Amino acid sequence: MRAAHPLARELVARLPRGARVLEIGHGSGRNHRALEAAGFEVVHFDPEAADMPPAMAAISTHALLHGSPEAISELMGDIARALSPGAPLAATFGSMLDARFGTGTRLGPITFAPSEGDERGVAHSYYDEAGLRRALDERFRIADLREVEVDDIAGGWAHERAPLRGAVHWFVLAHRRF
Repeated sequence: MRAAHPLARELVARLPRGARVLEIGHGSGRNHRALEAAGFEVVHFDPEAADMPPAMAAISTHALLHGSPEAISELMGDIARALSPGAPLAATFGSMLDARFGTGTRLGPITFAPSEGDERGVAHSYYDEAGLRRALDERFRIADLREVEVDDIAGGWAHERAPLRGAVHWFVLAHRRF
């Protein structure tokens, strides 16, 4: 069984048992299983669900890497509306230090789609620190922001045919603004 993402482990350390956590992007299920095992109610995020009660936290360890900046911004707005004021968001975003930045098909100034591999044709947006701060600032107050080499964290299971080399993600812990 794959270990939980480091950001999932951070939420486990910060939240009270029984907290409702929104999971944006299920992936392999490693975060879902770890959060449930720690006593949290984990719900899959559905921006269309009108009756979803506010959550105490949200986690996205890969979903916010994909799409255009506009699509990512729209998703962050949906996430913010689903969170209680002050609730944490633990998320990863693409970094311009990632070896894939600038490769593949250019879809926009910071957005590229790989031309081969497991994510062929999937848009990825990459941020520098200032750009990511601007993207988050309207809805979230950043508590921790750091760039992390993630080949060992995501490479083998998320990219089975071509494990990552030189992948760098932003790890973000932010809180929904009131």
